[in-house]
Amino acid sequence: MLRRIHGLDAAVAEFSNRGTAGDGDEPKTNGGGIYSEFLSPEAFADRVIADVRKHGDAFVRRISNALDGVDLEDFEVPTKVIRAAKDQLLSKEIMALELAAERVAAFQKRTLPESWRDVAAGYGEVVHPVDSVGCCIPGGTAPLASTVLMTAVPAKVAGVPYVCVVTPAGPDGSPHPAVLAACDIAEVDAVFAVGGAQAVAALAVGTESIPKVDFICGPGSIWVTAAKRRVYGVVGIDGIYGPTETMVIIDDASNAAVTAADMLAQAEHDVLAAPILVALSDEAVDAVEAELATQLEMLPRAKIAGTALNGRGAAVVVDSIDEALKVAEEFAPEHLCMGFAGAEGLLAKARNAGGIFIGERSGEVMADYVAGPSHVMPTGGSARFSSALSARDFVRVTPFLDMDEDTFASISEAASDLARLEMLEAHARASDIRRRK
Repeated sequence: MLRRIHGLDAAVAEFSNRGTAGDGDEPKTNGGGIYSEFLSPEAFADRVIADVRKHGDAFVRRISNALDGVDLEDFEVPTKVIRAAKDQLLSKEIMALELAAERVAAFQKRTLPESWRDVAAGYGEVVHPVDSVGCCIPGGTAPLASTVLMTAVPAKVAGVPYVCVVTPAGPDGSPHPAVLAACDIAEVDAVFAVGGAQAVAALAVGTESIPKVDFICGPGSIWVTAAKRRVYGVVGIDGIYGPTETMVIIDDASNAAVTAADMLAQAEHDVLAAPILVALSDEAVDAVEAELATQLEMLPRAKIAGTALNGRGAAVVVDSIDEALKVAEEFAPEHLCMGFAGAEGLLAKARNAGGIFIGERSGEVMADYVAGPSHVMPTGGSARFSSALSARDFVRVTPFLDMDEDTFASISEAASDLARLEMLEAHARASDIRRRK
């Protein structure tokens, strides 16, 4: 079931140059017949952005109808529809969403930077939220209500004045009630029943009914990802996300059933998901594979999960936990599960990961839904240089200078000297003239 890789060197060679899922086999689309030729994700995004900029709502409506089969007169979901969505959920489901929102808010408050000032040094930083944020919530095969909480709540905690959600409409012309209920709980300011590259384009350039925002966040399809990449610089984005991935490190005493459950939890997301096991023996891998086979039969999304396991899934066998952590360092997984005794003492060694999950009780599923950190995490090895989405992403930290006479006098001559070292005389004079006052 799982392709096996034996030894640290083989694993490092396997993972050192890994690309995004689908590299070399790039899908193409003509936008449901909107365009005469089939386009790569980047070319499609470019065309969609240009057409949304030129034609506004009319093009968004046209391409949404072509791709999703939904013809909406108004994209914005009425407030009464959003508030009524809770009526279609069980009370325990509403309570679970509310608990998740509370914990996410509590965690995100801890992440916020604060303004500061050093009067003696004459400098400091001031923190302000961005003015507006658009959260992309996928449609697809599962109503990801939790993603509303994991994107909109951090933005609200950061103090963003305007937070909207874009998410595809269902067959009835409205987003899934679970998604709308989460929007109500997160207190988003508006919901637009639009998805795909056209939603990203609308948020980036603005249309008659969908306002331009300063920052776009959230995961999505390859088409959404391409559009986010193309609009970066016009607006801010949180990251470029690919299919989900998890790496589970175990030893011979680890619980095979729990390990298999964690791998399947990610495998059921997407046929391109990457569930990776790192074990200390082939026998441990055998035990997990037996559990995978048993548990897979019970899943409604068994076909998706099975395809992921057989496609991008793998089992790495190494000689020690230290070697296992070196494999994780190379792979830089979105999720790193440390399912062995004593893992808490090795947290500092687990450097390259979007999120780290220590021990059996701290399963990745907890962070997916209710623990507190956002489940929007870097994929494709980008955990080497980026972090999980947090309230920090929605603020700007601006340095300022406010020097008194003594501080200025102590450093201004050095500023002039450095300016002349760089042969920038006007810079030097801008410092000199202040000393002559």
